[in-house]
Amino acid sequence: MPADVLIKIARVGIPIIASNAAPTLSGYTVADEANITMVGFIRGDKFNVYTHPERIIV
Repeated sequence: MPADVLIKIARVGIPIIASNAAPTLSGYTVADEANITMVGFIRGDKFNVYTHPERIIV
């Protein structure tokens, strides 16, 4: 997820974003600062939580 996409998501106020794409460093930084939970590399029942994992209950 690139930073420009996450900036738009932050402006709208979406708290969690899930994607099968890998985050870029700038995207990670924007998500962390905007308090967005970013989940990536979703494959079946496996995924990586990159920022703010407290929102994800497994």
